[in-house]
Amino acid sequence: MSLPDRPTVVTRWETGLPPALLGAIGKLSVVSAEIEKVLHEIYWKHAGISKIVGPIVTDNLNPKRLGEGIIKFAKIEKSDTKILDDLKKLLKEFELLNQKRNQFVHWTWSIVGVNVESTPTMSQSPPEIVPPYRLMKPIYKQSGHASIDVEVSEVENLCEDLSWLLRRLVPHSLEESDLRRVRSEAAALGSINGQSFSDLFWPAPWLD
Repeated sequence: MSLPDRPTVVTRWETGLPPALLGAIGKLSVVSAEIEKVLHEIYWKHAGISKIVGPIVTDNLNPKRLGEGIIKFAKIEKSDTKILDDLKKLLKEFELLNQKRNQFVHWTWSIVGVNVESTPTMSQSPPEIVPPYRLMKPIYKQSGHASIDVEVSEVENLCEDLSWLLRRLVPHSLEESDLRRVRSEAAALGSINGQSFSDLFWPAPWLD
């Protein structure tokens, strides 16, 4: 530790945000990291490069550049039209969801009606604040709204949307033979509410 003089009374200060919101933001970060990992794997697959060479090639590519590259390589290798269409659909959805994700993760959270720059007061119990909460745009961003009000449920819903998007993207990272194998194994386990486990856990609408 480089700063041993840190006062715990400050470093252990509560954020004022409820556990449900903090948990949703944390899950959002975890799922987003998983999606980015899968995007790298999909890129490597369609670019025809190994998992050893892949990290060297895509090391500095952000998700947007990864998506652009995936579509370009999928077109070059003349992927099945259904695969290409599904990739376009999923990457467009990711672009929209990721904009909201970036706000939730990188913007400054505050409680509506409380000046974010005000001096906090000591308290032994968490504040009883009724949502919504407010997201303040980073000071270095010049375009867009200065702030937006957010309900906890909005963050939780975004987590659900991104979790399903992750589930939809994963099959695109697999070779067709491996995908058919895991789908067959999942199908053998049964179904829920009329939906096969293969479609729930390894959805691949482009397959026959």
